[in-house]
Amino acid sequence: MYNHLAEHVNTYFRSDTQNDKRSRDTASSPSQIQLSTLPKSSKDHILMAVPVSHRSTPETPPAIDKDGSVPSPQAPSAQAQDEGVSTIPISPRKGISHYLSYPRPSVQAFVGNYIAPLVPKFRADSKSGTVEKDKTSGSELTASQDAKSAESKEKKEADEKIIARVSVDNRTRALVKSLQRVTDVKITICRVEELSFHLLEFPETRGVAVTEKVIPCLLRLRQARDVNLQAAVRQALALVGYTDPVKGRGIRVLSIDGGGTRGLVALQALHRLESLTGKPIYQLFDYICGVSTGAILACMLGVFQIPLDECEELYRKLGSDVFKQNLIVGTVKMGWSHAYYDSQIWEEILKERMGPGLMIETSKNPKCPKVSAVSTIVNRGLPLKAYVFRNYDFLPGVRSHYLGGCQHKMWQAIRASSAAPGYFQEFVLGNDLHQDGGLLINNPTALAIHESKCLWPNTPVQCVVSLGTGRYETVGKTSSSTYTSLKTKLTNVISSATDTEEVHSMLDALLPPNTYFRFNPYMSEEISLDENRQERLDFLQAEGRRYLERNENKLKKVASVLTQEKGIVQKLAEWAQLKADMYDGLPLRSKL
Repeated sequence: MYNHLAEHVNTYFRSDTQNDKRSRDTASSPSQIQLSTLPKSSKDHILMAVPVSHRSTPETPPAIDKDGSVPSPQAPSAQAQDEGVSTIPISPRKGISHYLSYPRPSVQAFVGNYIAPLVPKFRADSKSGTVEKDKTSGSELTASQDAKSAESKEKKEADEKIIARVSVDNRTRALVKSLQRVTDVKITICRVEELSFHLLEFPETRGVAVTEKVIPCLLRLRQARDVNLQAAVRQALALVGYTDPVKGRGIRVLSIDGGGTRGLVALQALHRLESLTGKPIYQLFDYICGVSTGAILACMLGVFQIPLDECEELYRKLGSDVFKQNLIVGTVKMGWSHAYYDSQIWEEILKERMGPGLMIETSKNPKCPKVSAVSTIVNRGLPLKAYVFRNYDFLPGVRSHYLGGCQHKMWQAIRASSAAPGYFQEFVLGNDLHQDGGLLINNPTALAIHESKCLWPNTPVQCVVSLGTGRYETVGKTSSSTYTSLKTKLTNVISSATDTEEVHSMLDALLPPNTYFRFNPYMSEEISLDENRQERLDFLQAEGRRYLERNENKLKKVASVLTQEKGIVQKLAEWAQLKADMYDGLPLRSKL
């Protein structure tokens, strides 16, 4: 076996077949080969290939001269030439000693390259190990490349965001600077509108605009006599977050609950307030907030400033147009889309009545109060989140507790706020899914106070009027049963979610006396949210009027508080503040 292995190795290291045969002949009698005549590499080949039993003595190292040099090898002797022994050619392949002289990995390479082919099992294991190693290295390389690409992508996106933010800020600065240089009225209107469009698209640039002194510039432009320029400037100021002083001594807030067609009850209280004060509702209040049907009334009274008589007629017609449905069709739609009434018809009516205008565009009207509508976002997890549709914005750095925006259309705000579950489908707006605001805040009085304080932080609250849409309390029989039906459970949940009196109790205890007034009559009969029969609506009106007659003194107190005028000191302070804002305080300080 050993001789066979030695012969195999000798055969591998020799390329010429004749030399292979001669080598095998001479291997049996190594005494005939003059090792000194061979090159060192060939000598190593032979020593490694010849079996130990055929080696007589180990190779003697060359002698060293006295001067320390190694003598050159001697030429072949005549005897060796006579015997026909020729020099063995050098194989182009590297010898065994070459591999064994390398460190350990080369020895392993030698074993894998020369010994493994002789053993089939070892060869298979070696291949599989190599494949696994290649797979592992390939997967690691792929993961490393993916990580590097993801990191480079994130870095690139971050750089792009920084560049985009810088370019947007520079655009804001350029728009403000252009306003400060222009003199022509028409060009000024165009540039103010361009600034408004920019702030609508990039509301986060308000801080840059304020830093660039856009508020003094806009306030000076508002002094122009051109009506169109004044309207454009008012919208730009609202987008920046600037708010004019309140009309009365303090903030006057109107809040209207949700309740479907029962909103006619709230209209009766508003009728009485107008008759007592002699002023329309939009002049009596600085801030009007509504939920569901209250949002409809808030837009009718505050934005469109419709007289109450016409508002009542429209309200009745709106109920008859929307809340009509065949029982069978409604039941089928209820199981299919979870909405008893046709939501598409409701949207078309709103688009026709409200128009395509944005909420913020209502700020062009100097007589329009701050108006908001509340909805509930139901696709951002729990707890549910209220969303406020505004016709105003806040100054940079002022944050409301509630989500909201001013970039939506009027009809979208009403549609979202009135999407009562079971009555209308949810309303999709952007990435959010909106439902009726009454799911979370059916009495928006506390929200209205919070928003108004964000607008006028240094102004006290003068009057808060909260209008309900009627309440009905059932007298249940006392029962010793420990079981409640599913219908009772659902009714309890709905009643708890839409309760409005808890907020009333809290505000009544916290606000100063003669500041907070709540009107929400008890109803002798329960009226559904979608009631559209005229006789039942007349019954609602009659119930509301009787309630107001019993609370006439309270109404007169509200009217007196709402009509309180500003004092001279307050007017002077507001004038001085306006001049300071208009000229950034410099001329005022120079005069003083």
